[in-house]
Amino acid sequence: MAEEAPADGSGVRKGEEIVEEEGKEPGRYDTGIDPKTGRPAGTSDARDSSSIDPQDPTTEGAPNLQTGDQGG
Repeated sequence: MAEEAPADGSGVRKGEEIVEEEGKEPGRYDTGIDPKTGRPAGTSDARDSSSIDPQDPTTEGAPNLQTGDQGG
């Protein structure tokens, strides 16, 4: 049986701790600091939205849309 986290939250890791220990998730890339906001910015590819047969856009310059209902 899996061990449960303590009720006070001390057993819960923060997102930044996970990235430091395990690295970025596949499909996510840093692009530096956004000059308008001064915050970290990044991009993602098809692997970020689906780990099941991810496919990047086939037309150069086409946006990388998330999987799901794109019908509007």
